[in-house]
Amino acid sequence: MPRFYFDVRQGPRFSHDNGGKELEGVEDAKCHAAQLAGEMTRDMPLDPADHVVIVEVRNEHKQRILTMTVSLAIEQPGAERQPHNPWGA
Repeated sequence: MPRFYFDVRQGPRFSHDNGGKELEGVEDAKCHAAQLAGEMTRDMPLDPADHVVIVEVRNEHKQRILTMTVSLAIEQPGAERQPHNPWGA
């Protein structure tokens, strides 16, 4: 089975995948990239509401074969943007 590597960019953070994952093929790699991006967006704060997660998939030769970009943007028409306070006070 071929090995795929999943590097993740989230804002200024970058996580390089050194171990990779054995999968059946490119379609399975796409599914894994989507699952990984979904897990990361699930844990994002909702405010501020502009986030982007990029998953770059490399093959067993370490060549990039696809890039998946997932963004989270929340718009509330007419709502005034409030400063985010993670402590809820």
